[in-house]
Amino acid sequence: MEKLALLRFIENRSLQRYFHGRGVEIGALWRRFPLPRRARVWYIDRLGGEGLEEHYPELRGRIIQPDLLADAAELPLAPASLDFLIASHLLEHLQFPLAALRAWYNLLAPGGVLLLRVPDKRYTFDKRRVRTSLAHLLSEHDDPKLFGLRDHYADFVANVADLRPDTQEFEQTIDDLMRRNYSIHFHAWIDDDVREIVDFTQSAWRLEWDLVVFRRARSYRKETTVLLRRK
Repeated sequence: MEKLALLRFIENRSLQRYFHGRGVEIGALWRRFPLPRRARVWYIDRLGGEGLEEHYPELRGRIIQPDLLADAAELPLAPASLDFLIASHLLEHLQFPLAALRAWYNLLAPGGVLLLRVPDKRYTFDKRRVRTSLAHLLSEHDDPKLFGLRDHYADFVANVADLRPDTQEFEQTIDDLMRRNYSIHFHAWIDDDVREIVDFTQSAWRLEWDLVVFRRARSYRKETTVLLRRK
């Protein structure tokens, strides 16, 4: 465990040189990204501290108090006003992640960076789930009415909670999660999928950011790490 912690420490230190000025981290919960002293950061979440502790009782007493309450894809900030934006283990929680990427790009000043950390389903509780394809994301992005909220919860309950779809407990669990607006992984990816999404934003949407860092998931690092810099 000490060796794995050291590897993550070294990787975080190598990323720190890209961060300066003012920025935000969205959905940090209890584990903020370790920034250098020269960087000033504000924390953003959809719920306040008490709401987050109610949502995640297992994290009670450890959650970072947000500075601003806002939807991740609709931040009330001026365009090109951020030097950095950090979204760690967040993209998979968003119903429309492509819209979030476009919104975050618009918030970055020239030279600003976006750090993404996306869990790889092969190393998480999502391992039984079908990968969310880019075509699926695009269809829901282009027509939000195609996003079946209950269907996404049902997939989560069947393949993560491991409940049989033909049982009363299955339906009750879905109803409870939806009532609480519980933040599940609406999407499941591996590192190739994340790379495809990034390539799409560059080629099809012409978002002018460079892929500076792309680290594939590993057994000690169960997420894909991406750092994009706006030209």
